[in-house]
Amino acid sequence: MNRFLSSAFVILIGLLVILVPTYILPVCPPTEIMANSHDHHITYKFMKCHWTSQAEIGIGTAMVVIGLILLLIKSTLIRLGLNISLVVIAMFVAAVPTILIGVCPSEMMACHIGTLPALLLLSGILFIGILVNIFYLKRLS
Repeated sequence: MNRFLSSAFVILIGLLVILVPTYILPVCPPTEIMANSHDHHITYKFMKCHWTSQAEIGIGTAMVVIGLILLLIKSTLIRLGLNISLVVIAMFVAAVPTILIGVCPSEMMACHIGTLPALLLLSGILFIGILVNIFYLKRLS
């Protein structure tokens, strides 16, 4: 893929990694567990999927930044190195909701039905797209 196409691809997938757990297929909302009427203090309980969402926001942001760097850098070897780092990032996109943090244990929860499969799909698309780009860049160098 050329520099502009690969950069746009990475930025788009990065934005989707941010938006899927927050807006497109949002994770479970926090639940109110205690309300103190004296000082109007409310405590919330966050499910595991909330923390997965927060981690994916960070990972997606890193992807967007790397995508912007890919757009600006002309060196094939630097772009190759950045693409290799994106292979690892693609694995993190999948590992956070499956191994590292997880989602809610109930298969009927929104995060389990929508967010998890969407993040796994985005991870796979990124992984395959980046592998294609690595082979392309390797051929150029």
